[in-house]
Amino acid sequence: MKKEYILLLLLILMAGCRYQSNRPDVDSIVQYDSIYVIADLQWHKQYYPLLDRQVFSIDLLSEGLAFDSAYHITGSGVNLYFSDIFMSMTDSALREGTYRMDTTTELQTFLPYQYFEGGNITGCYMLDIEESKIQRIIGFTAGEFTLTSLDEDIRMDISLYTEDSTRYHAIYQGSAHYR
Repeated sequence: MKKEYILLLLLILMAGCRYQSNRPDVDSIVQYDSIYVIADLQWHKQYYPLLDRQVFSIDLLSEGLAFDSAYHITGSGVNLYFSDIFMSMTDSALREGTYRMDTTTELQTFLPYQYFEGGNITGCYMLDIEESKIQRIIGFTAGEFTLTSLDEDIRMDISLYTEDSTRYHAIYQGSAHYR
């Protein structure tokens, strides 16, 4: 009887493990946790003429990715992108603090993922890139990041969510290149 009980328990545990391996594809983004080696910050100045805001964006690249001379991403890896980060008209750089995803254009907010007809995307998303070709786009619809200055370096603690509430967490610590 004891052996049968142990066998039944093992079967239940194995069934639970099999269920975990069949999770939706979007859950696999957890494997990309904290792997970024390049932070490229762009200052777009007053990108929207009718909006009284400075606009920034951030590209975080994993090992295996780089920018070519025309700032196209090449290689294989993951690119986490934050577009349209809104700051005050007096800011010429991102400041320390917490930035949250929102569509209000309030200070220290950034846009959620948006897909437009014709294939244009914007907002906050992750690109899974192989041999300089996009294999998958993961859009984020909620979240925030905290930016801290560390002498010459920055630290970003990132917590984002997909539409189905899957959480993605990453930390970047290193230099920040402004252009």
